[in-house]
Amino acid sequence: MNLLQSDNQWSQSIDPKRTMTKAAFFSSYASHYAVLIYVAIVLATGALSLYLMQSWWQLLGSFALVALVYPAVEFVLHRFVLHSRTLYRMPWTAGLWRRIHYDHHMNPNDLSVLFGAPYTTIPAVLAPTLPLGYLAFGWPGAAATVCGGFIALLIYEFFHCAAHLPVKFESRLMQHMRRHHALHHFHSENGNYGIVTDVLDRVLGTEYEVGTGMGPSPTVRNLGYTSEEAKKYPWVEQLD
Repeated sequence: MNLLQSDNQWSQSIDPKRTMTKAAFFSSYASHYAVLIYVAIVLATGALSLYLMQSWWQLLGSFALVALVYPAVEFVLHRFVLHSRTLYRMPWTAGLWRRIHYDHHMNPNDLSVLFGAPYTTIPAVLAPTLPLGYLAFGWPGAAATVCGGFIALLIYEFFHCAAHLPVKFESRLMQHMRRHHALHHFHSENGNYGIVTDVLDRVLGTEYEVGTGMGPSPTVRNLGYTSEEAKKYPWVEQLD
């Protein structure tokens, strides 16, 4: 079974119209193959960092670095990579762009593209964490920041699932971020980029509520890949 089939099988096991209990949500989240891959990486890199470290500061400092840079990484990737129109304008990245974000916006209830594809998420985590940890604390730090980066990815996927699956959390943070993300999908894609935190949305002025200046976007579903764009850059459309 390939990964696409795994995603489809996972999504077919969930009824998006039926309210989920927290237990069912946790079970569905934890059973996804991507989550299992990330947990395995966390365990492996965590064990490696413990083996290599010469002081607890290397481990704690590495995790602190990840926590510090995470909001910026999440914001930059979402705003400037996932929403980049450059990717669909090149034939060799059109398919990648469709998988990592276009299909998700076209149908936010399509659970088969709810999780990021590991072949894209794993490099996205390694790119900032590995050099950051190495420069700060050498190889112990590199292993620890990679571990912290995948913990952050697991948290990201948890919040993203909670924003799309029919589960209700009493946490005010979870409720706020769910609405925050729903507006991004159904009102305007030009703001509310944070999934776990809205810190940079607030700082940079991209957080919005309906009626506070951000009008509805005609491209909230197609992300700018209109019929006119498809005539000039047909590669995404040709993937149907």
